[in-house]
Amino acid sequence: MKYINNYNIFTERLNVLGSWSYEEIVGIKYDIDIDYEGNYITTIDLVFFLSVIKTKQRFRLKVRYHNVSELSLRQVTNLYLTDSLIIHDKSEQGWDLNQRYHVHDDSGYGDNDGYNFINFHCSSIEAITLEEF
Repeated sequence: MKYINNYNIFTERLNVLGSWSYEEIVGIKYDIDIDYEGNYITTIDLVFFLSVIKTKQRFRLKVRYHNVSELSLRQVTNLYLTDSLIIHDKSEQGWDLNQRYHVHDDSGYGDNDGYNFINFHCSSIEAITLEEF
């Protein structure tokens, strides 16, 4: 995905194994830190289960979202995915760079809408780790 730093490094590893898909979000860690000037720094780490379709081999991909705002989680028991989360780049519409990306889940009906189980804004996104499960 063009919005996620380092994403291609991890997906290239998966592509060698064949077609793969997102299954669900299995980890959510929200963190608030304070820098030396007293500013709040917020991040959220999401851990996704990915599965290689042919071999059923499973992986965990950790993605970190920086400067998270307007985070909402609703009725979270499992966050099953038919694809990755939907990411909208709002910078072209003049949004503040701290809220550059709008990230949310998808209903799976192709309408770019979501069930609203998870919804937030962030300034940048990076893939952190890919581990075999």
